[in-house]
Amino acid sequence: MNEQAREHPLKGRFDVDAARWVRPDAEDGTPGELEIGFAPDCLVAMRRADDPSGTILIYTPEEWEAFVGGVRDGEMDLSVLAADARNATDADADADADADDA
Repeated sequence: MNEQAREHPLKGRFDVDAARWVRPDAEDGTPGELEIGFAPDCLVAMRRADDPSGTILIYTPEEWEAFVGGVRDGEMDLSVLAADARNATDADADADADADDA
C-alpha cells in the first residue's frame, strides 16, 4: 500500500499522492491555512497546509457538498456560532429558572 494513502473504515482509501491539492487564499489574499484534496475516486480531503503528513479529514462527495453549502450559508461563521451558543445558554438558564419556580 502506498505510504501516502489514508484508509477510512467507511469511506475507503484516499490516495494523498494521486489527489489534486488546492490551497485557497485567505480573505486578505495570503495563502490559506488549509489545503483541499480532490482524489480520482471523488473523495475529498482537507488538511492543514503546514502539516501535510498530519491528520486529514475525508469526505464523500455528498458530505463535501453539504459542508461547502453550510459554509456558504454562514453555518461556520464564528459570530453566528457564538450567538447560537449564547442563545442556547440563555435558553438553558430560562428552563432552569422555570423548573425552580415550579
